[in-house]
Amino acid sequence: MKVIDRIFAWIVLLLGCTHCAVTFVVHKTFTVEAIWFVSGGLVLIIGALLNLVRIARPDDRLPARASALANLLLFALFGTAMPWLVHHDLRQNPQVILVAIAVAAELVFSLRQCFS
Repeated sequence: MKVIDRIFAWIVLLLGCTHCAVTFVVHKTFTVEAIWFVSGGLVLIIGALLNLVRIARPDDRLPARASALANLLLFALFGTAMPWLVHHDLRQNPQVILVAIAVAAELVFSLRQCFS
């Protein structure tokens, strides 16, 4: 299970890095929308790094709790709000579904570690 946990954490990290990298492909100029776009990628990166710290320190409860809170907030944003906002364009944005699945898995793993 630890390997699957690590794989999902790396998926979230890679999607966050990709989100940041394509900011100026999607937004040609530096605007408020571009800042929000890159901020979404940074949020994913920070959440993934918290998950990797939690995985590396299985006996420490503080990273487990911080990771659980971060994953809960990420799931609220990327697992429910984003699919609802782009529900007409989900075929053109399959990364939204992939992020939602990966964050949901990380939420389950972090809650299991938090309460074990």
